[in-house]
Amino acid sequence: MMKLKYVLLVVGSLLLAACSEPEKTEEATQPDTEVQALATEGDAPEAETAESVETELEAEPDSEPGKVPLATDVWQSPTELTFEDTTVSLSSDLWLNSMPLIGDDGTKPSNRLHASVKLQTSDMKTLPKGIDIFQVLLESEGQQWLVKDNLEIRAEGELTLEVVLREGPEWAPGSRVDIAVIFLLGGAEHIIVQHDVELGEVF
Repeated sequence: MMKLKYVLLVVGSLLLAACSEPEKTEEATQPDTEVQALATEGDAPEAETAESVETELEAEPDSEPGKVPLATDVWQSPTELTFEDTTVSLSSDLWLNSMPLIGDDGTKPSNRLHASVKLQTSDMKTLPKGIDIFQVLLESEGQQWLVKDNLEIRAEGELTLEVVLREGPEWAPGSRVDIAVIFLLGGAEHIIVQHDVELGEVF
């Protein structure tokens, strides 16, 4: 009888030990989970900081401040410019030479564009000295004619500078043409435009 009680006591002790070990294991592993959670939360600010730095880097402009963009629209330039008390503007005539002439080779000359583009002052005031015209641009219906070499420039007194253009493209009579003149004055570049000039025809 004593042996039976001893056996039952031993068995009971083993059962209690077996039941208590998983709880200890769970208690032992629980701190590791909390540490992992804390570590994850601690890493989050670093990730956010890295993302914010990357966003700031991407937001930097490609060009340096103060530089004129390459895609500047010439046709947004003014139609008048004022230098001290002198205002200048453009006055242009455009035409196609359609006279029935025969060339030296026996062919009829083509209807090429000719132009007289004048940079002039208002109120009979003299032009500023030192104007250097170096480009003239004409545009009609998406087609452009840029003249920048061997410009024929004439001075008409002190009030007008005329640029003469010859043998340009064959645009249709009655076309509307925008004109831009680019020049230097006082070491600075200036652009002045004239819009909607009608292309005439000479017979």
